[in-house]
Amino acid sequence: MTRITEKLGGVILTAMIVLFSTPDVRTQNKTQIHFRDQREEAGINFVHYAPRPRWCEIGPTVQGAATNEGLELVFRAEKEFWKSGDRLLTLEEFAHVHLIKMNGSGAAWLDYDRDGDWDLYLVNCQGEGNITNALYENLGDGTFRKNGKCGADDYGEGMAVSVADYNNDGYPDLFVTNYSNFVLYRNNKGKTFTDVTSKAFPGGVKDWWYGGSTWGDYDRDGDLDLYVTSYVDFSQRPGNTSLRFPMDFGGRQNILYRNNGDGTFTDVTKSAGVGDAARKSMNAIFCDFNDDGWPDLFVTNDTDANSLYLNKGDGTFKSFSGPSGLSTTDGSMGIAVGDFNGDGKFDLVYTNYAAEVNVVAQLVDNQSSNDGKLRNTIFVHDFESPLVHKMSWPMVGWGTGLYDLDNDGDLDLFFANGHLNSVSGDNRQLNLLFENDGRGRFFDISEASGVWATGKRIHRAAIFADYDNDGLVDIYVSNNGQQIEDGTGNTIDDKAKGVGVLYHNESKTKNNWLKVRLEGTKSNRDAYGAKVKVKAADLSLVQTLVSGTGYFSANAKELYFGIGTNDWVDEIEVKWPSGETQTFKKIKPNQTIYIVERGKLHENTLVLAGN
Repeated sequence: MTRITEKLGGVILTAMIVLFSTPDVRTQNKTQIHFRDQREEAGINFVHYAPRPRWCEIGPTVQGAATNEGLELVFRAEKEFWKSGDRLLTLEEFAHVHLIKMNGSGAAWLDYDRDGDWDLYLVNCQGEGNITNALYENLGDGTFRKNGKCGADDYGEGMAVSVADYNNDGYPDLFVTNYSNFVLYRNNKGKTFTDVTSKAFPGGVKDWWYGGSTWGDYDRDGDLDLYVTSYVDFSQRPGNTSLRFPMDFGGRQNILYRNNGDGTFTDVTKSAGVGDAARKSMNAIFCDFNDDGWPDLFVTNDTDANSLYLNKGDGTFKSFSGPSGLSTTDGSMGIAVGDFNGDGKFDLVYTNYAAEVNVVAQLVDNQSSNDGKLRNTIFVHDFESPLVHKMSWPMVGWGTGLYDLDNDGDLDLFFANGHLNSVSGDNRQLNLLFENDGRGRFFDISEASGVWATGKRIHRAAIFADYDNDGLVDIYVSNNGQQIEDGTGNTIDDKAKGVGVLYHNESKTKNNWLKVRLEGTKSNRDAYGAKVKVKAADLSLVQTLVSGTGYFSANAKELYFGIGTNDWVDEIEVKWPSGETQTFKKIKPNQTIYIVERGKLHENTLVLAGN
């Protein structure tokens, strides 16, 4: 785009000439990026549980979208009656049996035992006594062992999980959301957790349907605050609707909890102004988009407008949803953040329901201001990668991530897909992977990379970590265990039902890399909100460490930088959430470095002993 500015008679006239180029729509047959499913070899035997889902009328009448299934018709055809009194199920009862399990479930990478490698936590739905969440301990040799006595099994109707060291003791804690409650598990430092929910939230936990959560130090006082999303409120329904789910139902208010620094949290939603107008929210992230040092808040909503709140630095936020370019009213779910076009700004990707396409949004302005104080945050939707839109159109997108999967210095793009039900056909779908061409444009490599080799499944969360510490980012994708049908009522027997995929990165590349782990001292210990810039010859990269990306999940808490064929990292700059900055020179690649705020850079270090 070329901008021409001319001053005539004291009036500044600006004309924009947009130069259109023909987008490339190629699917690449060759790529260095390659994945192979290692779940079975790794010893992860988790199976997600969900019964046969049923559905109300939903969405536009298009292929791949469920349509025209009246609620009472379903009740009677499926003989959905309580045994006592032969009465029909209420909406809440029907939802508990059939609807809520379709959204789940989340997953997380965390180093719960602080041995330096990434362990795996998986969320399950509710069922018989043996159906619980599960924690798999990384044994350091590419395999995992289930810890059946970790204390964080959780028997709730599982939705999402996030990870944070909320009490700054150096050990990651777990926050699990369910249908009807949420639970905070404090890490006991001995491979076990304790439920501290009642102590941490003295105001009580509301009986709501919760979604994802994100941690961030919005008030920059050195500890992590918590934002929890809420989903459908079945009591809020206009009387003239046909029970389309979820658009004919209201939502609940989201909740911002301020960390009091003593192990407890206070609800400050109203005073902060981030309740999100009782929309049906799915996911959220804290991220400093306008680069003023204060973490802003982005929320994806289901059939309601998405929301962006700019942090004013005084404990309150300004709603900036409309001007931001992000307030689409699709069925939005997962979130990825990263500088995919190399301009130094944090762009966004978010997934949507079928026939709505996933959104790739470039951050184009975070410096201008309307009041001379608060910087704007303006995104534009990117259409330079038409295959992203074409291939995501029939998919129901959930988990997503922007990661450099071949260490060539740019961020590649992954989507986890799976339908909600089988009214319109097979509810299994393929995942998608797009390679960055180095200029911020994406090419399809889904088949060539081996991603399609695992076949169609009902995928949900996608979480990223180098679990075997070989310098290549791996992906675990959770799968929903609902019954698989062909769209005409016939059940499909699929041995992969409810079974996840561990995409082990086996890319053949000579590119160099650097992994960065951070520990805050003045800032929150997790260093959520930190920004790291890496320079290697003419390559300049920037990433930020944030919570809440993906769908209902948590990625490994480290930053991955591919530096191509460069032999040295010339400079690393860390801007901490406290506002302090540290710079380090001349770092060797192909190692993990551990940086302590106001302290040293430790080379070849996964964890600091005794710290």
